[in-house]
Amino acid sequence: MKKVLENKIKKILNNFKGDFKIDSRDIKKGDIFVVLKGSKDHGKYYIEDALKKGALKIISENTNSKYKNKIIKVSNCKIFLKEIAKFKRKKFTGKVIAVTGSVGKTSTKEQLKFFLKFEMKSQASIKSYNNELGVSLSLCNLRLNSSVAIFEIGTNNFGEIKKLTKIVKPNISIITNISSTHLKYFKNIKNVAKEKYDMINPKYNNCLETVIIPYNLKFKTYLYKILDKQKIKIYTFGDQKKSNLVIKKIHRISKNKFLLKINYNKKNYNYKILTLAKHQAVNSLIVILVFFILKLNIKKIFKNALYLPELKGRGNIDKVYIFRKKTLLIDETYNASPLSMKETIKYFKEYESNKKYNKILILGDMLELGKKEKSYHREISNYLNVNNFFQVILFGNLILNLYKTYKNKKNIFYFSNQKELIKHLAKYIKKNTIILAKGSNSSSVNIFFKKLYNKELIEEK
Repeated sequence: MKKVLENKIKKILNNFKGDFKIDSRDIKKGDIFVVLKGSKDHGKYYIEDALKKGALKIISENTNSKYKNKIIKVSNCKIFLKEIAKFKRKKFTGKVIAVTGSVGKTSTKEQLKFFLKFEMKSQASIKSYNNELGVSLSLCNLRLNSSVAIFEIGTNNFGEIKKLTKIVKPNISIITNISSTHLKYFKNIKNVAKEKYDMINPKYNNCLETVIIPYNLKFKTYLYKILDKQKIKIYTFGDQKKSNLVIKKIHRISKNKFLLKINYNKKNYNYKILTLAKHQAVNSLIVILVFFILKLNIKKIFKNALYLPELKGRGNIDKVYIFRKKTLLIDETYNASPLSMKETIKYFKEYESNKKYNKILILGDMLELGKKEKSYHREISNYLNVNNFFQVILFGNLILNLYKTYKNKKNIFYFSNQKELIKHLAKYIKKNTIILAKGSNSSSVNIFFKKLYNKELIEEK
């Protein structure tokens, strides 16, 4: 049975130069459309659309007499994708890098993708494809002539990292940090750490050579226990002197540039990087370590660091006219956790602090924090000084718990209704206004900010 499956995969991949796609809207000539059932719709209704766009074949669990010459019938599409992924990984001879962590996975993966292309043929998973389906699809589309492949590994429940590690089998595993995320399932940070550390466990991956972690990573002793007596190198970064790569100084030199002074192997380096947030500047140290490990030209990073592209939803800035007022919108609505919320508030306080701007901070819910979700929202008051901003606006259900902690509500406002919020903004948006929004991906703030950006709400006021 295994041999039959392998032969089927070989037949599909023979001279195949396209990509596997699960969304018919993304189909290009020569691609293969994989029919999957979604939460709201089923791919079987889009077979004709895919073929019209030039799909070479259709992988489906059902036959279709109308398109019988195009259908490749399988018993389970998701399992079949995973088997193709395993086959491609087995054939790949380049280096595989995997990134996990509570925050910063996608931005780190994108930095690696950006910088490595200047040194070698590289490939990375698209968007935030970090679950079993996304990772399998990314591996299916791996070009075997690439020198390096970069994957993002995510989780929101026990055992998911283990499954993905067995498929990806990274040579270099990177953990950006450990913090309070997905506590609805993990209950506490220690469990988060145990789940993330499955990515560096040799039991699930016999290809692991190197691990990169922050020096101050939480529950680090557990990680060292897993790797005890293993011939796996561990590289650390941070401002601690015992780090392999030491940050001697990190300084914001403009609203979107940082100067970093670092030391590696008793040698000093200085460079500037284009990024809005300090934690993203720090993540560039991971890229530098990867360059040293792979013996690449480190100067390529320093030369191109001022051209690092922005990531949508992770602090990108756009000028938009709202109520006929030119307004700066800073989008931080991709996701939110207690750690990223704290970093964002600090960043917005410091942003253009020497200029007279009306800063409006809009905060939404942090989701999947479990039984302590209300207390996590209340704790934001420990580091949120509303007087640092023109206004603080709270919008969502859980964020109401933060609002209740403030006795003096002069600069802080709460809204549960979208129309009331837009009316408020219409009244208070002035010349030189900057609005930063922060909340989890599916929170009310995320949805609201997208509509605000696209001017969909302006007429509703």
